[in-house]
Amino acid sequence: MEQAKEKIKELLSIIGIEAEVEIKEAGGLDTAHLSILTDDARLLIGYGGQNLLSLEHIVKRILHKELGTLPAFFIDVNGYRMNHLEELKEEARGVAKRVRLYRKEICLRPMNSFERRIIHTALAEYPDITTES
Repeated sequence: MEQAKEKIKELLSIIGIEAEVEIKEAGGLDTAHLSILTDDARLLIGYGGQNLLSLEHIVKRILHKELGTLPAFFIDVNGYRMNHLEELKEEARGVAKRVRLYRKEICLRPMNSFERRIIHTALAEYPDITTES
């Protein structure tokens, strides 16, 4: 994780963004996350988190090329993704209530693999509800 932290610092300095990078444990997930604290959060996050996902992809590709294997991690900027994860968990709980009430399956909006994993993990708490992608 230290190598990922250093790579992020290096990339941010190249694009001229001052930031502090910390390694944190993601609450409830088996994945660590690298938290970037900066005043330029809007630039790093982008519309709907697109820039953040791109930054994460680039860092993972670089590290994979250098190391061969990667530890599981994700990148967060000023708590944006952690807030998004909490919103996803709340959405999953709401869907679980509706499924129990109406006894019908509910299809969710398209999500990336990380978001789907959060939904599956949140709904695993409900033994009477099954999920599939």
